[in-house]
Amino acid sequence: MASLLHGVALAAEPVRDAPTGLSVQPPDGYEARKAEGDPRYAAVYAVQKKGEVETGCKIAFQASQAPGSDPAEALSQADINDFTRKKEWTDLIRATLALRYDVSTVEPFEHQGLMGAAVVADFKPIEGEPQTTEVRSYLVVLDTPKGRTTIVCVGDKKSFAGRKAEFEAVARSVTPPK
Repeated sequence: MASLLHGVALAAEPVRDAPTGLSVQPPDGYEARKAEGDPRYAAVYAVQKKGEVETGCKIAFQASQAPGSDPAEALSQADINDFTRKKEWTDLIRATLALRYDVSTVEPFEHQGLMGAAVVADFKPIEGEPQTTEVRSYLVVLDTPKGRTTIVCVGDKKSFAGRKAEFEAVARSVTPPK
């Protein structure tokens, strides 16, 4: 958590998952902590402003290979980046997310030599569940030969335009396993 001590801003504490290599250096004003997640994810972090409960970001890493499999069989980062520059990638991301979201935009997202996608989307109403019409999501998907890192940030629709830059800063604070 960034704080002010004698006029000097202190940076947020970085976090790193040693087994996967996923790391986060939260932007000033945010703090990161290990979080519970779906069992398919090897590492999950919550990155939020102090006091946030329903809004903020989750960062998760899902390994692409089974333990013990041959890393030489994985696609290279160049191959992955080439695919993510294609329209088929954008279409795939849009179609996958369309199951749960009304997707507004899918844009290229370049970070630390990785090509991925940044998405702005609203949750679709789900019968029998409380409405989530007051929130908007900013999602980033980055693939490496080791797996997929997903950043999902949620903010109030009313203030989303102002928070989008903060959410992008959170996404850029992530170092995916390579």
